Amino acid sequence: MEKNFEFFCGNKYTISKTNTISLPVSLNGLPNEIIIDGNKLILKSSFHISLVCINEIIKKYSVKIPDFRDLVIKDFCDFVNINDINLLNYLQEFRFVTENDLKTLIVRCNVSNLDKFFELINKKYKLNIEYPPTHVTLYTLEGKLGIFLTDSNDIKNLTKPIPNPIGHNL
Repeated sequence: MEKNFEFFCGNKYTISKTNTISLPVSLNGLPNEIIIDGNKLILKSSFHISLVCINEIIKKYSVKIPDFRDLVIKDFCDFVNINDINLLNYLQEFRFVTENDLKTLIVRCNVSNLDKFFELINKKYKLNIEYPPTHVTLYTLEGKLGIFLTDSNDIKNLTKPIPNPIGHNL
């Protein structure tokens, strides 16, 4: 399987081919598959928290700043040299996500200092980017990708809360 990301700013954070900055996380003891609303979802082989979805930000906020991707990456590396961004906890808030032919299961989580990073780039570039709904995608349809959730509208329009389907807390 082709690797769709590379580590940067040291060996803690990754950036994908879609210019999404992520924090890899480990989860163990999850069932290999689950059924939600009649859909068989398969456990992902690796997990991450999408921190900054640069391409999605450019698209959603019509960002026209030259070299915005490179500027945000540099800003992120400078920021995490002083302010570590870490997983704080899982919220035990599970959501079933649907968009077109994609379906996933996510769990919401809290992350340290990411709000401060968004404050920094909003101020620096005179933007009003909403703090992302931090989460981990646990399951997807077999052979399908996850779904970008970048703001509260995505949570409201693409997800629905469901009871914990995995049988234990994370």
